[in-house]
Amino acid sequence: MTYGMAARQETAAVPPGMLLQRSRAVIGFWLAHCMARPSMLDDAMTELLPLVADGVLRPVVGGRYPLSAVREAHQDLLARRTTGKLVLDPSR
Repeated sequence: MTYGMAARQETAAVPPGMLLQRSRAVIGFWLAHCMARPSMLDDAMTELLPLVADGVLRPVVGGRYPLSAVREAHQDLLARRTTGKLVLDPSR
């Protein structure tokens, strides 16, 4: 499984023969694709948003940066020095 591609670099190659021998598949998911088709998200959001509202699911904040440090935040993201979501604070 590949999760995230902040650097937009292809780093993994999967030999097709290995997939075929075990009846496996590789698929991709791009959230922006779904955002252009809101009907794809309706059921998922109906289930997800109450979990967030009830505190069952909470985002992991991996760093807070003043808005003036957006470049540093992006560099940290690309260099894989972060975990979770990064928060840009415009008040700082």
